[in-house]
Amino acid sequence: MALRTRFRRVVRLPRLMFWALVMEGVETRQMVDTYARLGASYVLPIASRRPTDEQLAQAREQLGDLPRFLPLFVVIVVPAPGITEGYALLALSLQRWFGLKLRLLPTQLHRIFQKEPDEASKTSSGV
Repeated sequence: MALRTRFRRVVRLPRLMFWALVMEGVETRQMVDTYARLGASYVLPIASRRPTDEQLAQAREQLGDLPRFLPLFVVIVVPAPGITEGYALLALSLQRWFGLKLRLLPTQLHRIFQKEPDEASKTSSGV
């Protein structure tokens, strides 16, 4: 049964990666909008246009994701099959090796490759 679950996950991986990249684009656009509204609020002090503290925190987190996303974007643009998956595998291996000190994948892609709680508990119990 576990083999079937792993196979389904591997088959879905390219589609999940595509949508993760789309979501990174959406989050980046929201970040640019948030910072544009913040800058406009300094020039034209309109209180209703100023982003909330939560929006600023999300924009700051996405700004930190940009350096993680750019190498992946360059790898995607290179027209060689398997390069994107290879980069993601390398980044994941390095992240697991270094622990929480190093994070190379953007947030959306990081969520795809995280083990689900059910899967992690089965692995640790030896099932």
